Amino acid sequence: MRQQRFFRVFSSLALLLLMISGLGGCAAPKLHADEGIKTKFQYSAKVLCSMLATFSDGFLGEGVYRTVINIHNPTDNKVTFTRKFAVSRSLETPFGEFSVTPYKIAVIEPDDSLVIDCFAISNFFCPIDGVCIDFTAIDGFLVINSPVELDVVAVYTARPPEGKVATMDVENVKGRKIKKAINVVTPETKPEIKERIKRKAF
Repeated sequence: MRQQRFFRVFSSLALLLLMISGLGGCAAPKLHADEGIKTKFQYSAKVLCSMLATFSDGFLGEGVYRTVINIHNPTDNKVTFTRKFAVSRSLETPFGEFSVTPYKIAVIEPDDSLVIDCFAISNFFCPIDGVCIDFTAIDGFLVINSPVELDVVAVYTARPPEGKVATMDVENVKGRKIKKAINVVTPETKPEIKERIKRKAF
């Protein structure tokens, strides 16, 4: 008798917990997933890009500037790394919410090579909390964090506003040993764009 009563009580509690669990699962909104990546190396590549206009405000000679970052995986394993962008600013310009972008995840296959150009970098700023930044020009650093050493090369070109490429430079970006655990928040749905802001470099 006592065993039957215990069984009925236990069954009722189990059913109640199941109902609560089910209601909680339906009512809870979809959350963003945190992806933790342990990195050991960091690369900071200088970036200079003319986007919607040429540089012509006194910092650089008027012209069209382009930067291409190449990343090569010299290992025999697939590598997951992160990247973000830090905008260079003048001392008079305060640090703001768009000064450094959130981290993004990337995967590179064994002996594979990836390219990050000016237009890919501009996408780092669209959207951030529903806001897209349309830069006339971009000046700053692409920051790459990786669990292993990578080959990172920057290619820089410049030309007059109405002309062909006048100069080109290739630079090997040296890595530094910095251990860092990075949590990247990946939205489960495509973020909504609520506002667009046009912004000059610096």
